[in-house]
Amino acid sequence: MIRVEHFLRENKSTLHEVHSLESITLEKQFGDSHFKFRNAARKKYRELLQKFEGYFPKINTSTHFLYWGFLRIKLAINYLDLGDASKAQEILSPCVNNNDRFRSISSLISKITENEFQEKNCLSAKELVLFNSIAGVLQTLFNVLAAIQVINMQNKQLSTSDSKPMHWLRCAQRVYKIYVRQNPPNTGPEFWDTLVFQEWNRGQEPSGGYNGSDLSISRVMFENGYTTTLFLMAQVHQLAGERSLSADHCQLTLLRQLTFAKPLMKAVNSVSSIRMSKKLRAKSAHLFRDLEQDKFTKQTGETITHSFLSIRAFDPVEWATNAVSLSDYFSSIEGPNKYYHKTFECLLSAIHIIEEAKNTCVKKKDDYTLNQMNNTLANIYRDIVRISLDLLEVGANSYEKSTGKQITSIKVDKDHSKKRKTAGEFGSMFNLELKPIFARLLDCNADLQRTKTNQHEMKTKEVEFNQSLEIDNLIYQTVTPPTNYKTALGIFRMILHCIMEAEDYYSLQNYCSDAVALIQDRSKAYRLMVTFEKNINRQCCMHKRRIDMLSDVLKQLNPDYYLNICLELTFELAGAVSTLRDLKKKIFDELVQKNDQNANHYARKSNDLAKQAISLYQNFLELYRAKSSDKTNLDFKENDVKSIIKAYIYTARLYSHQISFDNNEKIQNLTKALEFYVQTVNIAEHHIKSHPETLIKNCEEVRIAKEMVSLLPVKLGRLSRGESIPD
Repeated sequence: MIRVEHFLRENKSTLHEVHSLESITLEKQFGDSHFKFRNAARKKYRELLQKFEGYFPKINTSTHFLYWGFLRIKLAINYLDLGDASKAQEILSPCVNNNDRFRSISSLISKITENEFQEKNCLSAKELVLFNSIAGVLQTLFNVLAAIQVINMQNKQLSTSDSKPMHWLRCAQRVYKIYVRQNPPNTGPEFWDTLVFQEWNRGQEPSGGYNGSDLSISRVMFENGYTTTLFLMAQVHQLAGERSLSADHCQLTLLRQLTFAKPLMKAVNSVSSIRMSKKLRAKSAHLFRDLEQDKFTKQTGETITHSFLSIRAFDPVEWATNAVSLSDYFSSIEGPNKYYHKTFECLLSAIHIIEEAKNTCVKKKDDYTLNQMNNTLANIYRDIVRISLDLLEVGANSYEKSTGKQITSIKVDKDHSKKRKTAGEFGSMFNLELKPIFARLLDCNADLQRTKTNQHEMKTKEVEFNQSLEIDNLIYQTVTPPTNYKTALGIFRMILHCIMEAEDYYSLQNYCSDAVALIQDRSKAYRLMVTFEKNINRQCCMHKRRIDMLSDVLKQLNPDYYLNICLELTFELAGAVSTLRDLKKKIFDELVQKNDQNANHYARKSNDLAKQAISLYQNFLELYRAKSSDKTNLDFKENDVKSIIKAYIYTARLYSHQISFDNNEKIQNLTKALEFYVQTVNIAEHHIKSHPETLIKNCEEVRIAKEMVSLLPVKLGRLSRGESIPD
């Protein structure tokens, strides 16, 4: 041990320098300097390893193995960071191969790495003493060996069915389980950083109140090492196509990151207090005089400490991003059954973590990180909108088929009581209190205060929302397709709330495409919600709200720059106006039957809307011709022809459905309708001739157009003879 201390004192400046090199967090604008620093650190580690092996040609003690093993691991990680997995493997091989230089340790490693190894009662008392002293280096060694194999799998240099990565990870898992079973819960084995840290700071205790109940720095690192093991297991299972196992390990990884986030920060602050008091600086800065001095002065004590401990601080943005990735898996599993419990739990957990961290960023005035968090939050809210729209659409389709009666026997209602029970466990996945977030998303009052509402939107909010429902019932109702107006309203409100949250980041001025997509989502939510509304006047208000929002954004867009977006919006707007016309026509028909004097008003309103929709469909066709290099009326691309045909046939339908009060007006409208039906058939036949494999051969719209081309001339003939034909 004395000789080891002598080695450390003799190489103290080199140790400081290599840690300073590793501690510098490089920004993107540093360019190739990342590799310069890594290469410089590699030279220092190789120099230290050569000197150590010169001091100790034979590894006689566990202390020798600790320093020797960690130096090799540090060097291997350096190669791995720069993409040289084969060199990293070569450096670590002597640590796990049978080696006469350290027979007792080699024997212990051989036993732990046996496939038939049993964790209980497999190590003698003497072996346990040795094991406890080197558990840290063994855990790190096995994790790095596994990481090498994972990279080989990703680079197709190793089959995804190869057992090597999982073998090393199981070995790392054994190390963790044996150590935890044999040692107190707040102590941990030695690591390279704790060894060097103790040597540099003899006689100093970390300030800030470490007591007997706190996790030691070494235990925090040991727990962090096991979290790394689980993370790598998730990657291996993912690469092997074992998605369920990958998700399980990903969930455990995220849970452990939350569990040890505070102990990690406490350990970091403890070390930081000592290092800052010594006013350490990057001693290697003079090696790279081409870098401006201020790039080093930007490094904080906290950043250096994180690197010094070889563990990263808890990153809420990264955690939330991984939670969203996990939600994608659960969405694919829960999607077929339309019960998104775990999907929503992951997404709301991500919101919880980001919102909690945002408060700290605001206090620190960290604008860059705050922008990252706002971006992440906006994307999470968009994911919730996407899934909620899917649920609302499934419910709307089922409700429509049931002709307005409450759905009582759809597939999603199986295991009803079991699903309600799991709703009560919402938040248990990561031990977070998520129900207040859910309640907030379902609260429309906040939305009404924030939104620039008009009379039409206010009318859509008239339905009472039963606030007395228990939150568990609300959760259950919100993660399953709605079966009636009340349950649909909860999902609808969540969609509106999440869209407004996302729009705080995705403004039309800065993120045009994303902002327009959010407006289209809002329009879709209103369209689907109409299905559950029985009052026709409220249905009209909802479609009028759609028309207003789509018209408003369309006015702000220049087709020269946003042609495709303008095409989409124009087509959708025309559809919304056409739907509103149908509702006004329905009201007109009802009033005619009652001999109500207001019928003429609705007739004019219906016809005005029809003309407006026709104009919009013509605008759509003109925009498409501006987009197309071929200015003829018949040549269209395969991806576009279906929309073109729909625009023509919808225009024809609008002409034919206008309310006429004399035969001459009716003949004019039907003649225009026939022209568009004929154009529809000509476009379809021309496209089928030039694209024999086209899908429009069996298109329903084309079939209808052909029928109308045959029927309308007969109808026009009867009208021209003065016959009275009802609309």
